[in-house]
Amino acid sequence: MQEMNNANLPEANEDNVDSTIPDKDKESVENENETTETSTDVVVKSEDPKETDKADQIDTELENETDEESHENHDEELDENFDNLPLDELIKILDKKVSTNKIQHLKSAVDALSKNIEKHITNILEERKNEFISSGGAPEDFHVRLPQKETYDQIIRRYKSEKAKYYQDLDKSFKRNLATRKDLIEELKGLIGIDQPISKTYKQFKDLQKRWRETGHVPRAEANNIWKTYHHHVGIFYDFLHLNREFRELDYKYNYDKKIKIIEKAEALGKMDNVQKAFRNLQELHKHWKDEMGPIAKEHGETLWVRFSEATKVIHEKRQFFQKNQMAFFEANYDKKKIIIAQMHDLCEIEVRTHNEMQKQIRDMEGLRTSFFECGHVINSKNAEIWSAFKGVMRSFSRKRNAFYKTLKKEYSENLQKRMDLIEQAETYLETEDFANTTPKVIALQKQWKKIGPISRKQNEKVWKIFQKACNNYFNRLDSKNNQASAKEQETFDAKNELLAQIKKTKEFDRSTIDQWIESWIALGSVEQKKNKINVAFLTAIEASLQKIGIDNETVASERYRLKLKLMSGETDLIRKERSILQKRLEKAKQEYIQLQTNMEFFSRSSSENPLVNKVAKDIEKQKRIIDELEKKKAFFRNL
Repeated sequence: MQEMNNANLPEANEDNVDSTIPDKDKESVENENETTETSTDVVVKSEDPKETDKADQIDTELENETDEESHENHDEELDENFDNLPLDELIKILDKKVSTNKIQHLKSAVDALSKNIEKHITNILEERKNEFISSGGAPEDFHVRLPQKETYDQIIRRYKSEKAKYYQDLDKSFKRNLATRKDLIEELKGLIGIDQPISKTYKQFKDLQKRWRETGHVPRAEANNIWKTYHHHVGIFYDFLHLNREFRELDYKYNYDKKIKIIEKAEALGKMDNVQKAFRNLQELHKHWKDEMGPIAKEHGETLWVRFSEATKVIHEKRQFFQKNQMAFFEANYDKKKIIIAQMHDLCEIEVRTHNEMQKQIRDMEGLRTSFFECGHVINSKNAEIWSAFKGVMRSFSRKRNAFYKTLKKEYSENLQKRMDLIEQAETYLETEDFANTTPKVIALQKQWKKIGPISRKQNEKVWKIFQKACNNYFNRLDSKNNQASAKEQETFDAKNELLAQIKKTKEFDRSTIDQWIESWIALGSVEQKKNKINVAFLTAIEASLQKIGIDNETVASERYRLKLKLMSGETDLIRKERSILQKRLEKAKQEYIQLQTNMEFFSRSSSENPLVNKVAKDIEKQKRIIDELEKKKAFFRNL
């Protein structure tokens, strides 16, 4: 019997939507009438419990902790509905919740109550304002004191204050936990190489592990480093521990875990509906158990083998039952396949409007197809019928899919033409000088672009770049025209050039002279496009002047940066950009500083004469100076 070529349902590509799927069968599939596979039964024997010698068990499993960085609080689920409550009742409920509940669990409740309270207050104020205007009052003279609003504002202020205090306390707790964990790491280091019985050392280690688990969260920025440091030293401890014990305990633990996994797989096979497939897989598990598994501790050998034997027995009993009742199973499989085919027909009837909806249907159909084959064989007399029905519904879905993507391709083509028309219009505006009338038209084109339906991803990227370039070129020309220096700006630029030349010629001066130059420069104003270049020249001249009168380099650099920010006064975008750059540099410097400190911990027992230790120590001091310098620069922004 043949299986049709398009039954695999590969995901359709929206960029190749006109590809067709042949309806003729090409691939052969396994015969649905195939009888039960014959194979040699697994003989369950008792495993020799003497395969291992008794040994002390070393617990080498480490704790699988959850992400320590996550300490977000979650709002409680709200079942209450506040929509129809009066204002006074809502304020009472809000006051009670803020007074009696945990502040970290109140966000949803406070938001819901605030929404209703503010709606009531707005309605009352509007009503009273309308009454005031109706009685002859002027709108600008309207003023009313609403006690409910004052009470509500007081509660909200209290809520925000308590919430801020909660997070401050939480931050302090995280820092205490960090200190505790650092102490535990130091304690762990002390266990390595200690001169005492190994059993006592191991007991101390287990107690340390317990205390580590009981320690709460640490600050997010420190969590990853402290966890890596801890694991690093745990690994060193286990290396030390194994020097005092034979390696077989670790091997026993590894083999024990592998055998547990095999047993769990065998137990899962006992729950499978496809008994023949379960039996074949069981044979493989027995092969792994016999040929690949090493010894385990003696006290566990008999227990695990009994458990594995019980799982094997379940599958054998199901197989024997299946062989005695094959016809009943085949009839049941027939019924299951009919139900799946009916579900496939229903899926074919669902209307699809978008590419994503079609992709979902393809995935759903693939899932039903997989379920169909997993059902197993059916009775010979009904095999042709069920297989024909299956192939028919698969062909119907393939035709539906192809028809959809052919239609989608046509729609994509129409949308592409619409976008090309907009590009042509945008390019006609590139030579205009009538910016006042043309600018609204270009903006309108951009809005129309967003409203046009989808096209394929590859085409969309290509035409968008063309359209974007046309619009950018237009607005660049507009900016160029708007940014042409006025006569006043040119006059200012000339005056600054003259002042700059005077500064460079002056041979004798003091600090007051330099301050006067700065005041004069700022008083002249800005010159827009030429400002940055001439300001850099001015900053360089002032820097050189400060050095000439004996100001140290560190102070000069600080003064230059302060002056640079002062020259940006009024330029919000430039200041925001400069602050962002400085903040990123500061964050990067802090991260590097933390990493260097972590690296230094690895050498805690190393000699201070170690060149590597000295290099890390110098790097830490250098990084600290960089951070201090950036913090000083950051402080300058407060005076802007």
